[in-house]
Parts: sequence; C-alpha cells; structure tokens
Amino acid sequence: MPQQYTAEVGWGAGLPDVRGRDVSDVAVGPNDEVYLLYREPSFVVVADRHGALCRRFGEGELSRPHGVMTTGDRTYVVDEGADRVLVFDRSGRMISQIGTGPSDPEFPRSGMHVDRITSPHGPFTRPTRLAIAGRGRTYVSDGYGNCRIHAFDEAERLVRSWGEPGNGPGEFRIPHALTVDEAGRVLVCDRENDRIQVFDSDGRHVETWSGLQRPNAIQQGEDGLLYVAEGRAPSGAVPSGIAIHTADGRRVTRLGTDRPDEPGGFVSAHGMAVDSEGSIYVAECVAALAANFPGAVSPNRVAVQKLRRTAA
Repeated sequence: MPQQYTAEVGWGAGLPDVRGRDVSDVAVGPNDEVYLLYREPSFVVVADRHGALCRRFGEGELSRPHGVMTTGDRTYVVDEGADRVLVFDRSGRMISQIGTGPSDPEFPRSGMHVDRITSPHGPFTRPTRLAIAGRGRTYVSDGYGNCRIHAFDEAERLVRSWGEPGNGPGEFRIPHALTVDEAGRVLVCDRENDRIQVFDSDGRHVETWSGLQRPNAIQQGEDGLLYVAEGRAPSGAVPSGIAIHTADGRRVTRLGTDRPDEPGGFVSAHGMAVDSEGSIYVAECVAALAANFPGAVSPNRVAVQKLRRTAA
C-alpha cells in the first residue's frame, strides 16, 4: 500500500531547546525510544515517540559528537572531536570506549579537508558513525579525517579495515555513515562521491548505487526499504531530502519540499532514523548551517523533525 508522510509540527517542544541548535544525529531504540545527539553543549537526550523527555546523559563526557546508535541496553556515541567511540549503559554511565586516536595527528581538527586524505590510517581520525550487526560485530565509518571502514568484534577488538582515498570501488571521499541491512551487507554513504557503496560483511565490494546527492545517513526500515538522508547540494540549487530505495537500490520516492525552511522540508538532513511504525526522524545542524549559509535557514529553525507515516 502506498504511504504518505505528515510533518508533526511541534514534535519535541518539551525537550531541551531544539531550535537553532546542532543536533547531529538521531537513533531509534527498542520501544521506539528516540535518541538525539546534541552538540555544543554536548549530550544525549532520550524521548518517547511522542517527543516527551525520558532522560538525558553524557554531559561533560563528549567533545564534538557526530553519530549515535543504540541497542537499548547500550548506546554508542561516535565522538569525532575526540577520535573515539564511547559506550554507555542504559543508565547513562560510560562503560567503555573504542579508540584512542587520532591516528593521523597532523590532520586538521575542524572543517572538511577531503583532498588532504592521501593514504589510509587505523582507527580513528575524526570518525563519523557506527552500525551494529549480528554476532557482536560493530562497524565504524572513519570519515572526516580518514577513508576507512573499521570492523570490531564483540570484545571491541579491531577485526579488519578497508578503504582507500579516491572514487573507485572500495575507495571513499568521506565515508559519512553506514548501516548493515537484513542480508548482512554493509552499505556506506560515500558522501563526496554522491553514492552508496555496498560491501559484504568482510569488506568485499558488491555494487555501487550512484546518482545520490551527498548521502549523509542511511537506515533500513522494518518494511525492508532503505532510507537515505541526502544533504544540501553544494550550489544550494537542489533541496535536501529523504530518498527511499528498495533493497536492490531502485529509488521508490523522495521526501522533502522546495521550501526547506517549512515543516517537511530540509536545509541539509544530517542524521536520520526510522521507527517501528515507519515514521522518520531527521536531525540537522541548524547553527552550523546558519553560520555557513547565511539566508539559507532561519537561525531559530527546529533541528529535529518527525515525519509520521500514514496510509495513502
């Protein structure tokens, strides 16, 4: 049955102020709890599907967080600014960390410098996001200061890494996010190459989906479809949106509007998650966008939107 989406205006109004903020990522856990990753100051907010505050944690422990993922009993925060992944239990207590970077100490600590990445490094230099697979396997995209995907076992030991700088198969220009689909494939948002690369669980290249616009995030829904957050075009001419694909890469539809500052529109969708009902949560870095693209976004714009899925 065809589906439609309605922007829930006012969702999250009772949360720590989501206007004019950088909310870099969003994840959905068991019981459709929504995990929001705030930046500057940095912490994690957990809400229910209706946008009511459940709890918050991580204050004082995060540098410049970029990605969040949860299994319910554990929450993983990819801290780009500290070159590591922090692991929290359900109470919000930090229980472990992965990485002690930077693996490339000379790489700039801010901004995008993709052309300075000329060789791969170990974990991590400005990592971006994380995905969890079966058998305790964890994959991390090491994106802003590296060109690699790193796989870790359930004991958080490095198993393998892959990726080189470039635009060929298995090469990356900012591997910005990734997910593991129900078939066990690793799908990577190769952002500055405007494509999704698909790998098997051991990092062997399977196929490439081209024709995307700066893919920032990807997740498979319970319907088997793949949802991709496409960012702002460099020229600003093509709006940001949410592209929906079948498991073989065929595009089904694209959500968004020509007016990015209105409900249901996006200036540059950065983080995204899908709940059990098929509703989509989208996070944006509003403060950064307002500073970098004057006039493109209201400084008071909400940084998180919920698109509620409804039958057509």
